Amino acid sequence: MTAPMKAIKNLGSLIFGAVLLLIGLVASFYESRYYFSDGSYLSHGYPYQTIGIVLIVAGLIFVGLGLFYSPRKTNTLPPPP
Repeated sequence: MTAPMKAIKNLGSLIFGAVLLLIGLVASFYESRYYFSDGSYLSHGYPYQTIGIVLIVAGLIFVGLGLFYSPRKTNTLPPPP
């Protein structure tokens, strides 16, 4: 027997969260380097690490909302005549 799969409640929010998560990961590990003419470089650390962490947290929140939050809880159409 297999466990039933949970349906994705809000696909747009899930995709937006995944994009934010990927951008945050790239920004967190982006290293600032200054290259010299002899081929060596000087590293100044990770200048976008803070905004990367914020984007990762926002991405996780949107992925969670996309998986568990349904925008339509009730039927909004009027009953047929």
